[in-house]
Amino acid sequence: MALTKKNGKLKGKQPELSEPARRSIRRRYAEGRISLADLATEYSDGRSTIHRIIRGNPESPK
Repeated sequence: MALTKKNGKLKGKQPELSEPARRSIRRRYAEGRISLADLATEYSDGRSTIHRIIRGNPESPK
């Protein structure tokens, strides 16, 4: 692992939702077309994760 870290290959957990999905979530919520709870159900994720995406904060690992 030390060699991997030295070479810059150690990255940690990546976000589950892609950037296009995150943009869609922000846009749809801003337009008032869908609620936070409905987005969480649609993307099979927690409301807190969707809330972080909407607020623009990085998604914390689960």
